[in-house]
Amino acid sequence: MLNTNTYSGFCDLFIDKKYDINKLNCIEKLGFNTIAINTHVEEGSVEPKKKKKKTDPKEKKDPIPAPVEIPEDVKNKTKLNILQRVTIEFSDSSISHKFTQSENLRKYDIIAVLPKTLQAFQYACGTLDADLITFEPQTRLPFKVSRKLYRLAVERGVFFELTYSPAIRDSTSRKNIIATAHNYHAIGKSKNIIVTSGAENFTQIRSVHDVCNLGFILGLNSNESLKVIRNNAHKLILKAQGRKCGKHYMEVTSAVIQSENKISEL
Repeated sequence: MLNTNTYSGFCDLFIDKKYDINKLNCIEKLGFNTIAINTHVEEGSVEPKKKKKKTDPKEKKDPIPAPVEIPEDVKNKTKLNILQRVTIEFSDSSISHKFTQSENLRKYDIIAVLPKTLQAFQYACGTLDADLITFEPQTRLPFKVSRKLYRLAVERGVFFELTYSPAIRDSTSRKNIIATAHNYHAIGKSKNIIVTSGAENFTQIRSVHDVCNLGFILGLNSNESLKVIRNNAHKLILKAQGRKCGKHYMEVTSAVIQSENKISEL
């Protein structure tokens, strides 16, 4: 179980699995306290397979790959809190079958989804038990994000992601990210937004100060710019913890146990 008290501070909840894990300690120098290593699952890789004949041997293959393993020597080189995140592409509600069948999915701390259609987006906002909704910056959204669906997702504690590293690599992505950010502000006052890097290498990550300044381009004021990499990110982690433990859960820390023992001695 995650100790969510340790996951305060500034967060970058999208570091691509391609990132050199031996350089994770460099991210700490930019002012971040918590990161999430992301494993991306393309839609084709989670499509149901054709039915086999009864004579064929049963083959049980998990549609979701296991998280990236972080060696202990790498963890010892940094004080970063390292989480595991998975991002799953999908086009319809059949994705729920994969959610219930996958053993590997339970090993991830954060579940993000990338809806490819309006039906998928509606399902993600209203029903799917995921933590985060994201989009591909390289292409414009193929559907309109309505105020009603945005509000529904926020009420359910689902967050929306804006990723900035594609904007560094590509001008088209930059336009799409800014357009999406301003759309979120127009329809939902930028509620439940987090900003992540999506970095594949260290050159694509910016410092906490730079990300806060980037917030102004995304339609965020100074307070909101801090929230999207600190407060909102922490709320998302708490939401993910609640999903894993159930609707009602209690976290007991060692400090609480010690104080209770002192009371019992009196």
